[in-house]
Amino acid sequence: MRILFFDIGETDYKGVEILSALLKQQGHTVDLLLDPALGKHYYLKIPLLNRLIPDTLLLKKAVAFAPDLVAMSIVTNHFMYFAEFGKKLKQVLPHVPIIVGGIHPTSVPEEVIQETWVDMLCIGDGEEAFSELVSAMGTGKTYNTIANLWVKDEQGIVHRNPLRPLVGNIDQYPAPDRSIYAQYGVLGKRIRCMTARGCVHRCTFCVNSFRCSLYEGEKYLRKHSVSRVIEELLEVKRLYKPRAIRFEDDVFVLDREWLVAFSKEYKEKIALPFHCYFTPSGVKQEIIEILKNCGCHSIAMGIQSGNEELRQKIMNRNYSNRKVIEAAAIIRNAGIKLYAEYMFGLPEETPENMWETLRVSEQIDASNTWASIFYPYPKTQLTEYCLQHGYIDNTVYQNIVKGIGGPQSYSVLKHPYAEDAFKFKVILPLYASSPKFIRPWLKALLKRKTGCIHKLLYVLGIPLLEKREFFYRLIRLPSIIIKTRRILKKL
Repeated sequence: MRILFFDIGETDYKGVEILSALLKQQGHTVDLLLDPALGKHYYLKIPLLNRLIPDTLLLKKAVAFAPDLVAMSIVTNHFMYFAEFGKKLKQVLPHVPIIVGGIHPTSVPEEVIQETWVDMLCIGDGEEAFSELVSAMGTGKTYNTIANLWVKDEQGIVHRNPLRPLVGNIDQYPAPDRSIYAQYGVLGKRIRCMTARGCVHRCTFCVNSFRCSLYEGEKYLRKHSVSRVIEELLEVKRLYKPRAIRFEDDVFVLDREWLVAFSKEYKEKIALPFHCYFTPSGVKQEIIEILKNCGCHSIAMGIQSGNEELRQKIMNRNYSNRKVIEAAAIIRNAGIKLYAEYMFGLPEETPENMWETLRVSEQIDASNTWASIFYPYPKTQLTEYCLQHGYIDNTVYQNIVKGIGGPQSYSVLKHPYAEDAFKFKVILPLYASSPKFIRPWLKALLKRKTGCIHKLLYVLGIPLLEKREFFYRLIRLPSIIIKTRRILKKL
């Protein structure tokens, strides 16, 4: 079988890489068609850049590969771009089935399966379902009854199959096949890695709150063994010569015993600086010291709001401001850079709550400050709250299902303080990184009506959201453009 994955963006996606590795292990031919989406980024859209990688080149490459199956893994804010290209792909490959998976089809399968270009979708984990599907297609067997899949038959009838239990031992799957992205120049000197699937927390604004609900009674968080992680990283070092590792787990450390074993092996065999994620409640002196000792150079910590009641009541983030400040101090005192993350435009949030967030930001003194606008992702608990309390209506929700908007644009909520949320989202990263003598001027801007200066600062402040990552990606863009065009023209 010949399977062609299609993806959008300038970073590699672990779900696609794992499926590619699994399918290659089973003897199938796999390739990736990548649109870097240079002009489609939800931070800053510059359509002119799309001409560098036109759809005509992508479609020619897809036809030349002659796939038996096209597969896509989709997040909500990219759905409209996948849909746009999916329709074009269906025109040039009308008899090739298209299957979609990922969090968006998992969250809103009824809406996604109605798309004319979608033939199948996968809900939840895809390894077992995808293996069964490709095997059935290769042998000419029916695949309408495979668990986790929704399948349209020739009459247009949708076969909605049940969800299969989670696979507990994720070590059984091969390491991600990064080569399919590396050919496009997407992999640089900082390699992304995951040591687990899932999250123990149920933050109301996060898609994990929905995914956890799909698997009630099952262990949603599953961790790779230390030996499996080290084995993967040794291969990464051999093939890609990285300068740093970026662990993308929602929360990196939940098990002290695992961390102790990991730190010893990592320091001896990998010895590269790395970045990881924490919540304030998980920060402990001993844990941070172990991380520092084995090479952790930066930690991103989700604080979200400076108002305790809002965090606990609306977001299900149960920690005090005192804990936030204490956690930040522990990280900074260990000599680890702190990246703080905040969110504005939450339901029930007032301007005074936003000022509280700014004051907390002052006290923790992070190396880098990220701010976003709350975006009601489909099926999350906070989105349901917004629907029930009139913050969004059905029209707005349908736009969300189409992927319109995002956490870096204006609020999609009917929020009385949406303008304030936008101003704080723009100003906070600038405020946190500015000398003290500039801060009074920025505070004055927060009190002024939204105008051209705020919109200009929005653009100028994009690099400050995560300075190191922004410039790292910017430097790689020429290589991505050159390598992508070279691959697409090689027919």
